Amino acid sequence: MSAITDRTAYAGTAEPRLSFGRIVGYGIGDFGFNFYWLPLQLFLAYYYTDVLGLSSQTAGFIIFACLTWDGVVDPLIGILANRTRTRWGKYRPYLLLGAVPLAASFALMFAPVAMQGASLVAYALATQILFRTLYGAVNIPYGALMAQMTRSSIERNWLAGVRMACAFAGGALVSYITPRLVQYFGGSNAANAYFSATVVLGVIATLLVFVTVAATQERVSESTATESWPTVRELLRMLALNVPFLQIMAGIGFYSFANMLINSGLVYYVKYNLGHDETAAGQAAGIMLVTQALSIIPWTIASRFMGKRAAWLTGLSIAAIGPIALYFSAAPDLVTVYVLLGIYSAGSGATAVNFWSIVPDTVEYGELRTGIRAEAFIFGFVTLVQKAALGLSSAFLGVYLGWIGYVANQAQSAGTLQGLKLLITFIASGGLVASWAVMYFYRLDAARHAQIVQEIAARKSPV
Repeated sequence: MSAITDRTAYAGTAEPRLSFGRIVGYGIGDFGFNFYWLPLQLFLAYYYTDVLGLSSQTAGFIIFACLTWDGVVDPLIGILANRTRTRWGKYRPYLLLGAVPLAASFALMFAPVAMQGASLVAYALATQILFRTLYGAVNIPYGALMAQMTRSSIERNWLAGVRMACAFAGGALVSYITPRLVQYFGGSNAANAYFSATVVLGVIATLLVFVTVAATQERVSESTATESWPTVRELLRMLALNVPFLQIMAGIGFYSFANMLINSGLVYYVKYNLGHDETAAGQAAGIMLVTQALSIIPWTIASRFMGKRAAWLTGLSIAAIGPIALYFSAAPDLVTVYVLLGIYSAGSGATAVNFWSIVPDTVEYGELRTGIRAEAFIFGFVTLVQKAALGLSSAFLGVYLGWIGYVANQAQSAGTLQGLKLLITFIASGGLVASWAVMYFYRLDAARHAQIVQEIAARKSPV
């Protein structure tokens, strides 16, 4: 799609531009959420195996079970949020009231406890379920808030771009400071150090979420279809008829599986294959996230000119170069790993921008097909798919580590080291290729979405 078409796509839809302050204020929320999300992706499996002493299979099962629970409960949170009506809006009250409990539950996952065996497993399972439930109760309304701020696909592209720039910047910062906070609070008890570090991260994240509450506003008028609540069956039918939504779900599911393997496998690869500690893994993750953050605005602009689908496909093509090249590097040093992971990150930035920009567009597609507008339910289902993919990759990681003979805190065999390398290179690349193949057939562009918005408005206009 040409730039001219994109700029004129929303002529006549009476969608005012969002102010810079509102766009940045919205994005700051994801800066804060990555103070939770990134440490869990990078360090949770490692914390379970190398700090608490759980087996890799047990750690993988706990993460898989909690992500499965998370995925199941998220659409229910979405239904509840869709039905919420307050003077402050539908979604912002969840951010305001849920931010502090979320931070407390995050620290509770890493609280030092004198437990072993089954009691330790039960504690890890219960605290992670609590955290993931509260995370969904705050994060799903945050995601749905974008669809309530504007109906313009182009404005949503800017919201998604700034959101992802903030997300990766927050992730880069937290990946850098988390291992250093652990070292600062360290000593002989690593569990105490992780607990103190997560308290600090939770306090910062809470303040950032409060900024988003103050800076944003819900403006999209409600469809008359929402005057009577749709049943779960009607909501599921709306999703089943929403072909673009199904495509983007498959695309992000495959990508999330691959990205989780790279992020979670990185600390093992850096520690055992390269002989560096967790700080180096944090630096590698930080470089990845800084690179992604720097790529967000260029990809946001590129998406306006080449279209969201083309940007997605181009980005994944670039991203796959990094892990494949790493596999063929016989004896890479840390700098080489940083560079190749940077290539992966620069390409994957396109996926981050366009995923969060595409999902709100599918809200109007579903509304046109069925008369049902349900932003939070859609975003809840989005996280179900994402977390199912993350849960499967975590379970796969646990089983895979056992299969290749991984033993925590010991020198690994040559076969195990090769398996760790294969994990974050060719196996992860398979997910990238699958995501590319699915999105090749995606067809909901900005012009078609603008037409959909106009058709919905015409339905509501008095005859």
